[in-house]
Amino acid sequence: KDDDSHPSEMRLYRNIPQMSFDDTERESDQPFRELEYATKISRFLNVYHLTVHISKNTGADTIKVFYVGLRGEWTELHRQEVTICNYEALANPAGHRVHRVTPQTHFIS
Repeated sequence: KDDDSHPSEMRLYRNIPQMSFDDTERESDQPFRELEYATKISRFLNVYHLTVHISKNTGADTIKVFYVGLRGEWTELHRQEVTICNYEALANPAGHRVHRVTPQTHFIS
């Protein structure tokens, strides 16, 4: 950390498995401009792929990274099938057959 070879900017991208350097032009999920990085938890829920792009250093020709630490909880990936549901905005009486109900009156005497 005494020289100018440590990162000065790092960007995180989530869930882009086939990412290339061309994709780093898009907006990152979270940029960092400090040496210690605290992520925004709400942006990194359900991450199955994480790309770390170190885009700048403090001035040297090369960047030296000695340690990358990630904290979090690992959970097994469960892929769920898509459920297709149809809802009626207005009921169609022809689609709902109802047997005719004959009202009966019972008198108690």
